[in-house]
Amino acid sequence: MNLAHYHHETINRKVNEKIEDAVALDCMSCVVALAFSVEALINFIGSKCVSGWKERRPFPEKIKEVMTTLGLCYDESIEPYLTVATLKTIRDQIAHGQPIEKTAHVSSKADLKEVMKAAWDSYLTPAFCNLAYMQVQDFERQLLERSGIPIEATITSAFGQSA
Repeated sequence: MNLAHYHHETINRKVNEKIEDAVALDCMSCVVALAFSVEALINFIGSKCVSGWKERRPFPEKIKEVMTTLGLCYDESIEPYLTVATLKTIRDQIAHGQPIEKTAHVSSKADLKEVMKAAWDSYLTPAFCNLAYMQVQDFERQLLERSGIPIEATITSAFGQSA
C-alpha cells in the first residue's frame, strides 16, 4: 500500500501543479500497486483467520473464502468490491498481456493513439486512481474491523541488537 500511496500522492501533486508528463504511467503504477495490495491483504487476513489457509490458489477462491469467514458478502456490483474486482481484472490484463493485431487507416496521431488503446487505458486517470485508492482503503478497513486485527498488526517492523 506504500507504493500505491506514493503514486496516489504523485498523481495528485501533478494534477494540482498542472503537470501532465507521465501521469498515465503514474496511474498505471498506482493501479497495479493497489491490486497487489488487495491480494496481499487477502493473503494476510486469510493466514490469520482461515483455518488451513492455502495462499497458492486462484484469487476468486481466496477472496470468497476470506469474505465468507468474516461474514461479509462479496458482491462485485457494489463498492468497494466493484473496484476491487476491477483492479484485479486490470492487473491480470497487464500481467498476462496477449498480442492483439489490428489493421487501421488513420490520418492523425490522435486517431492512431485511439486505435492503439489497451483495455486498461481508460482506467489510467487521476479520477479512477483517487476512487480506487479510497475504495481499497475502505475494503481494508472493513476486513480489519471484521477480523478484529488492529492496523498496527499489519505493519512490518524489526528490532534487535547487533553482534
